[in-house]
Amino acid sequence: MAAIVAERAYAFFDVDNTLIDAVSMFSFQAYWYRKTGERDAQAAFDGEIAALRRQGAPREFINRRYYAHFAGREVVRVERCAEEWFGHLERSRPDLYHDAVIAELRGHQAAGREAVLVSGSFPALLARLASRLGVRHLLATSMEVEDGRYTGRIFDPQTIGAGKATAIGRFLERMQAPAGACYAYGDHSSDLPMLQAVGHPNVVRGDPALEAYAQTAGWRILAAR
Repeated sequence: MAAIVAERAYAFFDVDNTLIDAVSMFSFQAYWYRKTGERDAQAAFDGEIAALRRQGAPREFINRRYYAHFAGREVVRVERCAEEWFGHLERSRPDLYHDAVIAELRGHQAAGREAVLVSGSFPALLARLASRLGVRHLLATSMEVEDGRYTGRIFDPQTIGAGKATAIGRFLERMQAPAGACYAYGDHSSDLPMLQAVGHPNVVRGDPALEAYAQTAGWRILAAR
């Protein structure tokens, strides 16, 4: 294996409720159903997700079930709708961006550290956000496609929970960069593996359990705005 380049470092950012004040996957899904008028499909989706949440299902399982509802959708149609969705989100939410966290990202870029978005969302939902922020790298959910349509299955690593740490580890190995020199930002306990995977973890306020862990570990805690 090639030697690790000690000077190279990255800053990894969770997206939902870290960089933006929204849950991109579910915001998009509601937008999709409004645009397509698929009322029966929406009822089935909303009912299943609500039941899973009542049962306390793990986020990883809910994430997989979310993508199961993409089965049969045309890729090009979803990508087009994702572009429209993000434009609508920006126009309707003047408070969309968490300014303090965006400032952190800009600070890393100014210092020569590339930012990387790490999310359970899929690349089409993150593309315009990444472009806005000058981010080249996305670690996100990759969906299986057959004949131009999604199958409802996703590829590993699942970029949520422990899968975020796996994705980051593979990325850093590919980039020959040391984890100890890197930074990460997350707002929820499910981001803990990602935060533990780097040398400089940062917690965005919002989850008391994660904040308590951060205080014990001596990690930096910052407000979103």
